[in-house]
Amino acid sequence: MVCRRWERGRRRSGAIFVALVVAGAAAADPTIERQVIGYSPAGEPIAVWTLADHDSTEHSPSDQPALAVIAGVQGHHAIGVHVAEAMGQLLIEEHAGALAGRTVYIVPRVNPEGIARFTSTDRPRARSGRAPEPRDADRDRRIDEDPPNDLNDDGLITMMRVPAPNTAFRIQPTHVIDAKDPRLVREPEDDESATHALLIEGLDDDGDGRFNEDGWGGASGGGVDLDRHFPMHWPEHTDGAGRFPLDRPEARALVEWLQSRGNISAVIVLGPHDTITSTPPSDRSGPDGRTPKGIEKDDSKAYAAAKEAFEKITGITQVEPGPNRSGSLVQWCYADLGVYTFGTPVWVRPDLVKPVEPTEEEAEAPGEAEAEGETEDAAPTPEQIEEADRADLAERGVAEMFIDFLYMKNAERAEVQAQIESMDDAELQDIMQQFAALPADVQSRLTAVRGGNQDPGPSDELIASLSAASIGDATPAPRSKSEPPADARWLAWIDERAQGGFVEWQPFDHPQLGSVEIGGFEPGVRVNPPEAYRDKLAEQQAEFAAAVLDMLPRVQIGDPTVERVGGGIWRIGLTITNTGDLPTKSAIGVKARRLPGMICVLDPDQELQTSRIVSGSRIIRFDVIEGRGASERAEWLVVATQGESIGLEVRSPLLGTQRYTLNLEAE
Repeated sequence: MVCRRWERGRRRSGAIFVALVVAGAAAADPTIERQVIGYSPAGEPIAVWTLADHDSTEHSPSDQPALAVIAGVQGHHAIGVHVAEAMGQLLIEEHAGALAGRTVYIVPRVNPEGIARFTSTDRPRARSGRAPEPRDADRDRRIDEDPPNDLNDDGLITMMRVPAPNTAFRIQPTHVIDAKDPRLVREPEDDESATHALLIEGLDDDGDGRFNEDGWGGASGGGVDLDRHFPMHWPEHTDGAGRFPLDRPEARALVEWLQSRGNISAVIVLGPHDTITSTPPSDRSGPDGRTPKGIEKDDSKAYAAAKEAFEKITGITQVEPGPNRSGSLVQWCYADLGVYTFGTPVWVRPDLVKPVEPTEEEAEAPGEAEAEGETEDAAPTPEQIEEADRADLAERGVAEMFIDFLYMKNAERAEVQAQIESMDDAELQDIMQQFAALPADVQSRLTAVRGGNQDPGPSDELIASLSAASIGDATPAPRSKSEPPADARWLAWIDERAQGGFVEWQPFDHPQLGSVEIGGFEPGVRVNPPEAYRDKLAEQQAEFAAAVLDMLPRVQIGDPTVERVGGGIWRIGLTITNTGDLPTKSAIGVKARRLPGMICVLDPDQELQTSRIVSGSRIIRFDVIEGRGASERAEWLVVATQGESIGLEVRSPLLGTQRYTLNLEAE
């Protein structure tokens, strides 16, 4: 039964996937193995491909350091799926050396139903990457009864510009048409009044006065966003987050499989999140003050090395701010699975990409950027984050006393709390009412610091926008509402290539709203490149994966030594060396305590009386062995007779179990 379902899923999965499977089967290549780890609700398989060079190592693929490459979490991120499916063959053909002593796991389609829905030609394409799931978003006890509608029959669900006023549906205007380019729609500035409402293309099918609130691609998404569905910092009650973390079987199957692979040292997620060019900050935690929202400080060197390799290979040095990482696979893999996790969107707008090879001017003048004061790492300083956060909170209507409370020192905060406790009932009631009116995220931050925990800090979106704005400049550029740079630059690129991507606004006589315009950016145009880019991007990402493989820990166990000390006492020793660039465990791996380190066990069968071990514990653990030639040594002194045999085991998720039998013989 499992085999038949696998064959059905394989036929549905796309030409590239099928071609690779058939090629591997025809050649009977032992280095590629495929396994189904779960199914979507509709029975679509979630497959894992395992790549390993069996000829170069005596270990099985599960007993050597591994890299996991995961794609297709968001169904509309088609370029990630293409790259993941092409990467296996590219690694074998062009980077075979990187596979020596290494394992690569590839999960190309985490969300097969969302991928199929986005790429289907049987229905209009909408701007959604969610896993489809029936929903009653408007709570009228009807399911998916008001989805978007392709009113102009162009095969796309775009947007409607509805001019104000619209008395029939009481739709409030929220945007203005940009004077510099009438194709662009933006939020009004302080001295402007909104003139248009921006709605998803469609009708009020159920007659409740709302448009497209139900159904896939509608205002409520019509399904579960798997990148908001993982347990770490799960955004409860947020649209698309699901009823509870891992409710969807695709996400649950992926998590269970990842947790069963203790040899995974790093993960690359091909999706909307970027943690490579914009390295997450190392000083941000959740409300409990422990679970990170960024990365651990001691992991910064690994991320810096990955960033250097990525930028050199791809030329991508800047990525537009992405969605919040709360509940995302990237966040879970790092903070819960406890491994280095590198998220990349694979492709960005071409003006954000620098030439991979230096120009003649750059080659003739190395170090010029440093001379001008530019720095390679454009991460914002704590002072810049505080300044931007204060401005953002004030703009959202948060009173100054609450903002100051967040940034006070502990002693100052204790004084303020003492003053509050001495207030009369009327004053306390007033403060409580002001607190209750604050946004939920601000309430959480204030509650955390009042309880003595670390401030969770501002939103990921604010940090990301600050990082993007501060590249190459010590002072972040102010965010302008008058000219959205992202929309304008995307439109300029679309105009330059002249191959579609934007639907020109056209008048439409809407049967309910009257005269409107339909148009806007095509669904997926900002995340998926033209077909001509795809193969080159796959080659770049395979090269980056090979670079990460080269960084992984490479553990070598020296031959155990036996030395007679005298008087029936023997010294037994073992040295373990890590010649890889990265430690055997990340800093977050140590903090998460999900997996053991290197464990050396003398006499694992416990045939030796404990009293005969006169020095050293029977079990010696090394939680972390640093990289680049660092080593640790385990030693024991035991009482034994000449000719006696003693067992010794070394256990590790990275190497499996190595067993030795030591014969106590004098030289």
